[in-house]
Amino acid sequence: MGFLDKIKQQATDVASTVAEKTQETAKVGQLQMQLRSLKGEEKDAFADFGRQAYGLHRDGALAERAGELASGAARIADLESQVAAKEQEIADVKGEDASDTVEGSAEEVSEPAPSEPSPPPPPPPPPGE
Repeated sequence: MGFLDKIKQQATDVASTVAEKTQETAKVGQLQMQLRSLKGEEKDAFADFGRQAYGLHRDGALAERAGELASGAARIADLESQVAAKEQEIADVKGEDASDTVEGSAEEVSEPAPSEPSPPPPPPPPPGE
């Protein structure tokens, strides 16, 4: 009977491992969906911030009314923090270091802001002229 007991124990171990991996995969999938949602919110916040900043620039009031952008900047900073926390949570569930992931090792590259933005191009002439 020792042989059958060993087979039974191995089958139980395999089933347990499969169950654990299935739960881990489900949890990671759920976290990745939450991460995608946060990144979508972050993208929307950047777009709103850009529209607001451009509106102030267009009106020639960017320097005087830059404080109006503070709440948008705070929202972006909060979302960036949430995204980083969610990426770390995913790495923790997977049992890896977040810096080993593509997202964790990627560097954000930004272009330096021009000293004076160029004005928008003139509108095209109406048809027939």
